This record gives sequence, C-alpha cells and structure tokens, in this order.
Amino acid sequence: MDFIEGIAAVFKLAVDGMLQGISFTSVYFLLFLLIGAVLYYIIPRKGQWIWLLFLGMFFYVVNAGKLTIFILFSIGTSWLYGYLVKGRKNGKSLAGTKTGKAGLVLVIFLNTGLLLFLKIASSGAVLANRLQIDRFGFLIPMGISFYTLQIIAYMVDVYRGKAEPEKNPFKYALFVSFFPQILQGPIPRYEQLVPQLYEGHKFDYEKVTFGLQLMIWGFFQKMVVADAAAIVVNRVFGEYETYQGLFVLFAGVLYSIQLYADFAGCVCIAMGAAEVFGIQLSDNFNHPYFSTSIKDFWRRWHISLSSWLRDYIYIPLGGNRKGTLRKYVNIIVTFLVSGLWHGIGSHYIVWGLLHGFYQVAGDLLMPVRNWFVKVFRIDRETFSHRLYKQVTTFLLVMVAWIFFRADSVKMALVMLKNMVTVYNPWILFNDELYGLGLNPKESRLMFFGIFVMWTVSMLQRKMNIRKELSRQSLVFRWIIIFAGIFSVLIFGIYGPGYDASEFIYGNF
Repeated sequence: MDFIEGIAAVFKLAVDGMLQGISFTSVYFLLFLLIGAVLYYIIPRKGQWIWLLFLGMFFYVVNAGKLTIFILFSIGTSWLYGYLVKGRKNGKSLAGTKTGKAGLVLVIFLNTGLLLFLKIASSGAVLANRLQIDRFGFLIPMGISFYTLQIIAYMVDVYRGKAEPEKNPFKYALFVSFFPQILQGPIPRYEQLVPQLYEGHKFDYEKVTFGLQLMIWGFFQKMVVADAAAIVVNRVFGEYETYQGLFVLFAGVLYSIQLYADFAGCVCIAMGAAEVFGIQLSDNFNHPYFSTSIKDFWRRWHISLSSWLRDYIYIPLGGNRKGTLRKYVNIIVTFLVSGLWHGIGSHYIVWGLLHGFYQVAGDLLMPVRNWFVKVFRIDRETFSHRLYKQVTTFLLVMVAWIFFRADSVKMALVMLKNMVTVYNPWILFNDELYGLGLNPKESRLMFFGIFVMWTVSMLQRKMNIRKELSRQSLVFRWIIIFAGIFSVLIFGIYGPGYDASEFIYGNF
C-alpha cells in the first residue's frame, strides 16, 4: 500500500510540475518524452498519429495556456484554405486561379497580421497599456513565428499544386503542432514531415538511442556552453557604456558562440526527441562559423528559414532573373523580411539590412577580389586563404550579431565605437575578464565546452559520429554517453544561484 501511495505521489508531483510548463531543459520534459514514447510504441501503428496529436496539443496548452487559441486559429484558417482550394464539393480545383490567389492573400494577411499585431503589442509597454494587452495577458504565443511560416509554405504549395491538401483537419493539426519542432523549428515542409507523422513506426532501438544521444549533445551545447557564455554577455551588454575595447569584442565573440550553441542545442533536442518516435526532422545547421562568405553563412545557418526566405520571398520577387539591380533589391527586401520576422525593433531591421548589404557588397566587389587574387597569385584553395575568409566572415557576422543582441541601434553603435576606439589588450593577461561573472574555474569549463563543440564540428565534417559510435564496443559507447550526461549534470548552468535560461529563439 505504501508503495502504491508513493507511486501516486510521484505521479502527482510530475503532473503538477508539467502543468506549470514543460521546458526542454526540465526533468518534466524528459518524463513527458518517456511516457509519450512508451505509450506511442504500445499503441497500434494506425492510431499512433492520434497520440502524437494529443502530445502536441497537451505540450502546447501546458506551455501557452489560453494563447492556444492563436495556433488553433492558424490551423483552422490554413486547413480550410487547402480544403476549399481543392474544391471538395464539385471537384474543381482553385489551385493557380485568381480566386485561389485571392484566398491565399487573405489567409496569409490574417495570419501575418496577427503575428505582427502580437509582436508590436508585446514590444512596448505604452502600446500594450493603450490596447489593454496587460489586462488580457496577451504575450507572444509559443512558436508563432515558426508555425506561421510553416502554414504559409503549406498554403503556397497547395496553391501552386505542389502539395496535396490534407483532408483530415486533425491530421493537419498534427503537422502544425508536432511538439518537438513547435518551439523553435526546424520549419518543416509539408511533403517532408507529413508521411512520417501518419505512417506509424515500430520500435527501433538504433533510432531511439541515436535520438537520445542527439538530445544529450543538445543539452551540453545549451547548458554547458550557451548558458555559461550568457552570464558574460549579459554583463557586458547590460552595462555597455562601462565596457570598452576588447571587453566588447570578447562579449561579441561569446554572444556569437552563445547564440549558436543555444539555437543549435534546442534544435538537437528537438531532432533527438522526434527521432525517439522514429521521425526525422531536417537539420538546421551545417557548421555556420566555418563559412567562407556571408552567402555561404546563410546556406549553413538556420537552413530551414534560409530556404523558406529563398523559396517564398526571394524567388517570387524575381530572384536573379530580372537583372542585376533587381537582384540586389530582392536580396535587400528578403533580408529586411528576415529582420522583421525576428522582432519589431530598429536593431533587428539593421541586422537584416546589414546581411543584405554584405551580400550585395560581396557581389559588387567580386571583380576587384578576382583581380587582387590574379595579380598577387593567391591560391584560393590553400588553408591560409580559407582561414582568412572564415575569420573575415565570422567578424562580419559578429558585428551584425551585436545589433541583433543590443536593445537599440544607438546601443549597438556605442558598443562598436567603444570596441574600436579603446586599446586595452592587457585585459587578456590579467584577471579583469573574471569580473564579468565567471570565476577562473567556470571560465575554463566554458572554454573547454567551446573546444569540445569545435572538435565535434571538425569530426562531423568527416564522419557521422553517432553511426561511428554505434560500431564501437558496448563499454566504450556507454563511457561516452555517461560522460556526456555527467558533463551536463555537473558542469551545466543550473541549480542554486543559476537558472537554465530560456532558449533565445524561443522569444521570436
């Protein structure tokens, strides 16, 4: 009897914890995933998609509460558009017609208008009070920026005749609300994700273990690297008028690493959780800080967003098919949209425009660079030249990230001015950097974590680490797995005095 009461108490504690929110970095998410996966493989394959839908909606309701109404609105309007475009009553398709296009514009306007309204309403207290937002508790609904792009891609593909609209509204709701990717993506394409969601899966030991390994790697990036770097970054950006010279450069470099480790960590957790259910999500990163140009960077960074912007903004605007000047305008407009998608604020707009400017300038300067290479007989295939391009690209990206992280354009400009006008290299050799929030031991652990990330990235360029690990002996595999688990448990930023911070891209 005592045992049963104990189990009941643990279950009640778990439910109470879940009802307060299920963060990816909480033990409740692991418990949620464990229960969800066990029951998923017990349920007959034909009914597994129903259980996934329940898990997705439960996850969303627990985390978003009454804001769930917004995702239901987006699901309902986009599904209805697809249903009507196909002409269910008379069999006549509206795909590619003026009527279909008018409906597409209307539904996109409704959903993007809602997104912009909520972002504007939550971005300023004055406007929030004027609209009485505080009284109703309106905030940015979880994942709205991601699922809005997801449903727009679906509707456009249906209109173009590239995707067959989903007849079942509940199956379509699963496509939008699949819980591993709802928080921060990757932004899935309908044709890539849907078959996996509905077909059902048998238990596959390799896929489950691969998924769990990927989740451990995601936790490591988030809690050991990103959250440690955040302590220093928050100190410098929070007191930006105080810190100058290499302090700002150090914070800029660390923020670049923090943002990547945070976002990539969340995506790894999402991909790993999906793989536990036998479902493959597309990768969102391809070692972006090894890029040799800004154009290359955007082929590697947030790949699902980059491809979305290309397919649904840049190409419809004309791409590079209508002359050089029009191509440059299209690039600028595309990155302006990217900036606005990330947030309502002039600093986001400047960040987007900077990346557009980088690409236009790089294209315009290509003849000069080719001349320089020819005159000085530079071999572009050498390690030194690739390293030069990688470092230059990273520095350009870092400058843009300062605008991204700052609270305003003015703040970013002050920080950049302080960075280049003050010369203080001695801070690298005394203890001043330890005054930024991390003591010597914590700093060494953070840099060790960064080194591990760099090493893993180098290895990933040559092999599939998880498959290679599966070929090793059982003892070796578990040593590596437990090393990862204990690294997160021992060195992760959480516990007394610390909190595992929210994922950065979760705010978008």
